[in-house]
Amino acid sequence: MGSGLVCRSWLQAAREPELWRSVDMASHRVVEEMKGDVLRAMAEVAVDRSGGKLEVFSGKYFVTDELLKYIGDRSTSLKTLSLISCHEVSNKGFTELVTKSPLLEDLSLELCPKIGGRSAYESTGKACPRLRRFSLRRECFRFSLNYPRRVAEALGIAAMTGLRSLSLTSSNITNDELAAVLDGCPRLETLCLRDCYKVIADAAALRARCARIKTLALPEYER
Repeated sequence: MGSGLVCRSWLQAAREPELWRSVDMASHRVVEEMKGDVLRAMAEVAVDRSGGKLEVFSGKYFVTDELLKYIGDRSTSLKTLSLISCHEVSNKGFTELVTKSPLLEDLSLELCPKIGGRSAYESTGKACPRLRRFSLRRECFRFSLNYPRRVAEALGIAAMTGLRSLSLTSSNITNDELAAVLDGCPRLETLCLRDCYKVIADAAALRARCARIKTLALPEYER
């Protein structure tokens, strides 16, 4: 955003909404060195400069429910959302955003402990009919067994009927729940499961259901 300080022509160029369709505030290492309130202020400026044309947003720990509301109130064209280690984002804040994002196609949630559960994912599936890719990474499995919101959350994923690609890491999904997802997502082409220890990958019934999947990665470990 400092480009606008160089000269007037650069300032005018920096205000062009086309330049702010994609806002990535997760990849650069400088994010780790700045305070959350500063990053949130920067994100709001970026959203404003997009002029309602924001299509891609990636954020990390600094993201809050309030920031997601700010984005949702000003951006109806969001197609890609990636949240990483967002411990301050709740189901309420997340759901409010996705219900305002009917064009959402790509959703990635990584280490966001307060987001999840059947209801949240069902709401996402209903509000975002264009959703094609969903990636979910949980905390280490042994620490996540007692999260009540994770009970039957895979059944919520089954409501994302247009999915082409699904990636789950450290999910407590079972074979029966995975079967429900496969039934609910008939267009699924890519399925990747990592550290999903409740899935019995060598079960004949599961293998048969996955026969139509073009790219398949199931967990491999000894029982």
